[in-house]
Amino acid sequence: MEMMVVKANDIVTEPLVEPPDGRLNLVDVFAQRQGAPFSAGICEVWPDKPINFDYDHDAAVCYMIEGGVTLTENGESRAFKPGDVVYIPKKEGLVVYWSTDSYGKFFYVTYPHWR
Repeated sequence: MEMMVVKANDIVTEPLVEPPDGRLNLVDVFAQRQGAPFSAGICEVWPDKPINFDYDHDAAVCYMIEGGVTLTENGESRAFKPGDVVYIPKKEGLVVYWSTDSYGKFFYVTYPHWR
């Protein structure tokens, strides 16, 4: 069978950014390892310093599952809450800061692979 299913209990995020630089965990559930032309996974953010991601080489679509995150681009902020979907285009020099006052968990897809 070509289709793949990963059970919720098997999805465990790992630290990508740790204090004092912020606190963010994620896991690529599907990526190059599975032969996918994209990366898709789960990301969790906790209160700490805002974490920046550049989008020079990939675009992203994210679906907020739990909690909330603030996205900031060029000093302008937007709330990202459960049920919201955000699209971040691939654009040279585009940097988005991710932060939260409590906790945020979202599903993401990047194309091409972000790593």
